[in-house]
Amino acid sequence: MTTDKALRKRDLILDKAKELFIQRGYAATSMDELVRYIGVSKGSIYYHFESKEELFLQLLARQNREWMDAWTEKQSSFTSFEEKLYGIAVHMVDDFQNPLAKVGEEFYISNPDNKSLLDQILTIVLGPRKLYREIFLEGAKEGFLPENDVDEISVIFASMLDGLSTSLYERSTEELRLLYRKGVGYFLHGVMGAKSVQ
Repeated sequence: MTTDKALRKRDLILDKAKELFIQRGYAATSMDELVRYIGVSKGSIYYHFESKEELFLQLLARQNREWMDAWTEKQSSFTSFEEKLYGIAVHMVDDFQNPLAKVGEEFYISNPDNKSLLDQILTIVLGPRKLYREIFLEGAKEGFLPENDVDEISVIFASMLDGLSTSLYERSTEELRLLYRKGVGYFLHGVMGAKSVQ
């Protein structure tokens, strides 16, 4: 059984490791540097995490949970199915400034042949699809779309949002918010029947 003290130590390790990974990047951060920066023994880190990779995966998983929890808190401020889709798209854009996301990209790129790690990363990044699915289920219950297509619609919506993220380095945050809102508008209303989306 994990004690409160052990959980606090684990959280401390995650918090301080996040700081160091953001400062130095994933590849440039060694376990010895983590030990010095965090101020705990290597054994203490290995007690909580099997490896540097697992420590970083746990950071990514925690970040993803925090993003999902933040959406859960704010979604009640959106009253309709359509508003929630616009809202979660902007929520995604607002997370792009998270410096851990950039380190996550480095981690992903540096492990192209490690299937186990890639599977774990995929599990983490697919988490938001559950939220999209919940929104689309709500839309299906309101009669906007067939319930038997919700899973596929969620994948298509997620792919659109993920694809738009390639514009991250070309646009300001405000321009990205507008682009994502337009993307949701085209998704909902189609290219042919879309009215101008602001």
